[in-house]
This record gives sequence, C-alpha cells and structure tokens, in this order.
Amino acid sequence: MRELIGALPRRAGGTVSVMLVEHNVDLIMSVCDHIVVLDFGRVISQGSPDEIKADPVVAQAYLGDREAS
Repeated sequence: MRELIGALPRRAGGTVSVMLVEHNVDLIMSVCDHIVVLDFGRVISQGSPDEIKADPVVAQAYLGDREAS
C-alpha cells in the first residue's frame, strides 16, 4: 500500500490527495502529511502526524480509560 500511494502522480506543487480509511497507524504516519481522525464518524483531531501523535483526545479515543475497564 505504501508503495502504491508513493507512486501516485503528483499535481503541480507536488501534492496528491488520497482518502485512506485505515487503522494501521504506522502506515498512516509514514504516507500522510495531513491526517483527519474520526471517532464514530465525528472529527476529533486533524493535523500533521506529530500533532496527531501528541493529541490526548486521540489517545483517549483509541486507547480508552484503562481505569474504567
């Protein structure tokens, strides 16, 4: 998948848009410059891979509250 996305032709300015619905975080972080994170269909965060990694809202949604389990 990574190679296919990387091989896509770029528009003027070197950009390409792809809508990728994926839960493989390593793949997303390696191929995306801008990420939109959904939780039950609602946007909870968007930004660069570094911004997404640091967002506590994303961590809570995807890791949950371990104390409540």
